[in-house]
Amino acid sequence: MRRSSRERGDDETEGDYRDMMKTTLECIPCLLKQALNAARLATDDPAVQEQVLKSVMKELLDVSFEHSPPFIAHIVYSVVKEVTGCEDPYEDLKIRYNHAAMEMYPRLKEIVDRSEDRLFTAAKLAIAGNIIDFGANMQFSVKKTIKDTLAREFAINDYSKFLDSLEHSKNILYLADNAGEVVFDRILLEEMTDYGDIVYAVKKAPIINDATMDDALFCGIRPLAEIVTTSDTPGTILDRCDQEFIEIYRSSDMIISKGQGNYESMSGEEGNIFFLLLAKCPVIASDLGVEIGDAVLKQMIA
Repeated sequence: MRRSSRERGDDETEGDYRDMMKTTLECIPCLLKQALNAARLATDDPAVQEQVLKSVMKELLDVSFEHSPPFIAHIVYSVVKEVTGCEDPYEDLKIRYNHAAMEMYPRLKEIVDRSEDRLFTAAKLAIAGNIIDFGANMQFSVKKTIKDTLAREFAINDYSKFLDSLEHSKNILYLADNAGEVVFDRILLEEMTDYGDIVYAVKKAPIINDATMDDALFCGIRPLAEIVTTSDTPGTILDRCDQEFIEIYRSSDMIISKGQGNYESMSGEEGNIFFLLLAKCPVIASDLGVEIGDAVLKQMIA
């Protein structure tokens, strides 16, 4: 398995080949923290919050670390849902960040319009939008992240391969990540309309603040791409997706995968996959060979 070094350019590799990420010991306290955050959003009752944590800890005792972190995260959030009775603890936050991102849309378009390379700048903005991730962190600054991401080089930069793939792809699958972030995806999709047919994939049910059909429609994706659903888990776990989506996935010439959860669950899957993300987790940063806060545009072929 080859690991990527910082500031590696496009011409140094033909694309990495690797297995799916597996859960590490460091993932467990992170998942417990996520469970507590979700429980606090779902209910103000400390007794129920305590029950959530105890139930999650019980489930984690027997879980196999051979699974990807999103697989185990689905178990965790299923416990939160069962104990609290709340279907969507992050609903209000998703609505808030959808509206906030839509208010930013004219400024994001202006940034692209003034840039020397519209597609490259749009890709940077799409990655900057990946900061809107309540699974990774409840505190962040979208405006600061935009500024920082535009000013810095990609830690892993496979942009020329990204462009080449766009130019030679008839069917493009775009795996969405979070609500609010969808507006930043829209900025990139609008620069891709002269390339192949695009399918934009969102979750079929609420999970953390991942984007669903409602978020995609609100943020204006429908004129740019066909919108389909994947599964009810963080990331994209193909075993939990329906056959219709699997057929779309297998027939795609190029797959654009947004965010950490999709990287964790998709980095061992077949396909011409481009991972666009901010490294917000030390485990993922280490796996990629980058630093926390780095922007990544990485191709993997399997």
